[in-house]
Parts: sequence; C-alpha cells; structure tokens
Amino acid sequence: MSDLEAPAGSQMKKPMVVAEGVWKSFGRIDVLRGIDLHVDHGNVFCLVGPSGSGKSTFLRCINRLETIDAGRLSVAGDLIGYREKGDRLHEMTEKDIAAQRREIGMVFQRFNLFPHMTALQNVMEAPIKVRRLSKKESRERAQQLLDRVGLGDKTHLYPNQLSGGQQQRVAIARALAMEPKLMLFDEPTSALDPELVGEVLDVMRQLAQDGMTMIVVTHEMGFAREVGDALVFIDDGLVVESGHPRDVIGNPQHERTKAFLSKVL
Repeated sequence: MSDLEAPAGSQMKKPMVVAEGVWKSFGRIDVLRGIDLHVDHGNVFCLVGPSGSGKSTFLRCINRLETIDAGRLSVAGDLIGYREKGDRLHEMTEKDIAAQRREIGMVFQRFNLFPHMTALQNVMEAPIKVRRLSKKESRERAQQLLDRVGLGDKTHLYPNQLSGGQQQRVAIARALAMEPKLMLFDEPTSALDPELVGEVLDVMRQLAQDGMTMIVVTHEMGFAREVGDALVFIDDGLVVESGHPRDVIGNPQHERTKAFLSKVL
C-alpha cells in the first residue's frame, strides 16, 4: 500500500523527525558526523552533550537555518530542503523552504523578542505577516496563548519590562502562534537566573501533556528524566548513547556519557 492509499491514522505512526546519516561541516570542522535518530509524534526528545558537540547545529538543520552536507532529514514525512524525483534530490526554492519552516517552531537561548513591541504585539506579528490572519483573529489567538503561558495580565508590557523567564514564555507563545507541528527548544533556560528556570519548564511540561512533539536541547536533567520520552547523548558530532531518559541518566553505559553526567548532575 502506498502512502497515498494508507489510512489516515497510519500516518501518525510514522516518526515526526527522521535523521539518516546527517553530516554538517563548517570549513574543515565536521560538526555533525552521521547522525541517525528518529522522534515519534507527541514525544519529548531530549538532546544532551557538552558545548560544541553539535546539538544546536542539529536543531538548526531541522528547520533549515543550516543546510546539511550529506544524509537525509525529514519532518512529518517530508524531506527538509529538498524534493525527491526518481533517485535524485532537487533543492527547494526559498519560498518552499520558508513554507516548511512555518510548521516548525523554535525557541532560542536568547529570547529574540522585538523590543519595540508589547508582549501581545510580539505574538501577533508572525500570524499577521506570514499566515495572513486578520488583526482581530491574531489578537484573540495571541491573548489565548499568553493566558496559556501565564502572562495574560502582561500583554501590554514591553520586553524590557519583563523578567527573563517572562520574556522566554512570550517567545514560546510567539512560536506557538504559528500552530507548528514540531517545537524545537535550544537550551531555553540557559540564559535565565536559576529562580526563573522553573516557570519556563512548567510551560514546557504543559506542552508535553498537551501532546506537542518537542526536541529539547538542555542541561536540565531533572526535566529530561521527568518529562522526556527519549534522550540522546551527543559528543563530537556523534550519537554516543540513547534510550529512555531515566535509563541513560540513571545507568549510563558509555564512559563518555558517564563523564558528562558526572559534571552536570
């Protein structure tokens, strides 16, 4: 049976993200060296590893902020950045790549909010400009999302009037406003003061409970153990160890994993 003939429910059984032999180099430096992994629908997939191991680069490849040099990368069954015709891959146009990117939300270490816009305006902007929603519809959606992340009473404030944790929650609401099928989090709490980390992780826990597929680059091992469905330890551009977070964190099998966890736990 072909994909076109398959029952609708069977599509959901396919992984949301599949990486096959993904390589990425910057000049002579190989940052990703043949990454193979898959992320199931509705799962929280945690990526951990030392700085410079390739975690953030891999996230940026998923939404085509970086191009891959070899391998294949697909989201919801669609190759990222390429169309397959016969046995050849053809690079997509920037317009088509942008359309793919709209389906993938991303939250960065730094909040990247527009400083001249209020929290509400920050969340409204992309749906109006990209999805062509009306201002009324976008405003209602933005208010709902800010309520969802616990900032319904902060809609009129500008980024410099918000704490770091509040700014990151606005950034999450902004990503959700595009109604993505996948959310990427690149160390979303690393720029926060320790007392503000919990409020961001609480929002992410709620997203997980709501069934959002998430790939999270993090050093928050408690979050990974409690919320994660799968954990991959990456070092030097390679998948060193993978499994359920409680198994990998509680009983790592590889010496490199043991050494890393001994420093972060």
